Amino acid sequence: MMKRLSYYIMLLGIVFFTSCEDFLDQVPKHNLTLDNAVTDYSGAKNILNGMYSIVASNSAFGGATWCRLSSQGGFYSSYTANFNMVYKEGSNDMDGTWQALYSLVNSANAAIEAISNLAENKFPTPERKKEMLAEARCMRGWAYTNLFWLFGRWWDTDDSAYGILYRDKMANLSNLQVPRSSVGESYTKIFEDLDDAIANMPDFTTSRSLSRQMAQVLKAKILLYRGVMRGSTQDLKDALMLVETVKRDAPSNWQMESDIEAMYEVGWDSKEVLWARYLGDFASTTNYEFDYSYNIGYNNTYSDIATGWLKEDPRYEVVMDSARAPETWDTKMVFTPVKLYHGGRYDTKDAPYATYYFRYAELYLMESELKARLDDYSLEEALKPLNDMRACRTNPVLPALSPGSKKDLLRAIFREIWVEQFLENGSEYFASLRFINDTDASAAQNKPWIYTLKPDVNFTENQYCWPIPENERLKNPLAVQNPELGN
Repeated sequence: MMKRLSYYIMLLGIVFFTSCEDFLDQVPKHNLTLDNAVTDYSGAKNILNGMYSIVASNSAFGGATWCRLSSQGGFYSSYTANFNMVYKEGSNDMDGTWQALYSLVNSANAAIEAISNLAENKFPTPERKKEMLAEARCMRGWAYTNLFWLFGRWWDTDDSAYGILYRDKMANLSNLQVPRSSVGESYTKIFEDLDDAIANMPDFTTSRSLSRQMAQVLKAKILLYRGVMRGSTQDLKDALMLVETVKRDAPSNWQMESDIEAMYEVGWDSKEVLWARYLGDFASTTNYEFDYSYNIGYNNTYSDIATGWLKEDPRYEVVMDSARAPETWDTKMVFTPVKLYHGGRYDTKDAPYATYYFRYAELYLMESELKARLDDYSLEEALKPLNDMRACRTNPVLPALSPGSKKDLLRAIFREIWVEQFLENGSEYFASLRFINDTDASAAQNKPWIYTLKPDVNFTENQYCWPIPENERLKNPLAVQNPELGN
């Protein structure tokens, strides 16, 4: 049964990513249906596990994406095309990332369909069926959120035509060619999945899988990003309510770590991690994480501003260090973010090369930012979560901050996002778009920080997202390209 189901899950990607002609050729050969692939509770669990296997086995869900975004924000310069924002349809159009995310959407859709069709008496309890459906919907919501943030104009007004390509069924001829949803429709679809997950998913037990708390913080992040870019106070208030709910109700086994060095040494097993990309079931984790185990060893150049902020912070001595080069023939030492690189793929091929999709520290950063942006809270109230987070650390010790105004606090939070989370999950890129540099006299004053970080790059907000890949547009002419990103 497991072998047959694994074969079927593999076919999801084959069917989705062939051309229309190839798709027609495949249908008669591969007529295995979900009805005979998932016939019991064990099969339902296996099809959920298939979603996580896609996340683990594709580097697009690892450091490759987050390093690109850090370069795009102007912090890190390894990915030149992203740093200079010169991606176009058919050229540096991130087709691999697009395919990986839609493969995950397809896998989640398969799980939703299979579990929905399975009789309730096949599950231990009716509630368990709801939980499993909610888990699949949470994964789909997460996949679509990333597609939206990477390939859509998520900052636009609701009537903008540049949302996601939405499919809620397994890929077939009827839904391969679909137009893009509007921005407003995209948010509605994503929130429908996350709201179901919030209502029906179990609480956090392990960072190796999704949870109710992950659905809550993901929705809060979406509202935070959208609220700042649109100037929506209601979005910010709704985001803060979710953050405060998580802090109040989350299980106590998810909590801050005092020792940053120890936290990174155990990776996905740290009690601070809400959800991470788990690679421990693979024979060699380095085969699935090139950027963290190899690329950042040889390519470790940051902008002057980002380097300065790192070097001035006590965390620098803990998260940056000398380690062996990642090649078998190269014995020299490289200076690298050991928090992610560990010892590199030669010395530590099976280290926990985790992608930290969310850590508890980010919850404090979000709360502080939200309160700093809302008039309902004083400077002291907005500063408290940030200093509470810093007070949790003992290695290294982080002294309390004392900004003199909310403007100064927002600048401190922006800096903190970079120093605390760099290269981990793209947070610094989105921060570079929503935080305004209004505190110095640079040429980019009163513009988003991304313009200060990349003063020599010529770009506009049209380059904030990536193009719809050429391969998708050839199969699906209804997929309208983002402005200025066509070939």
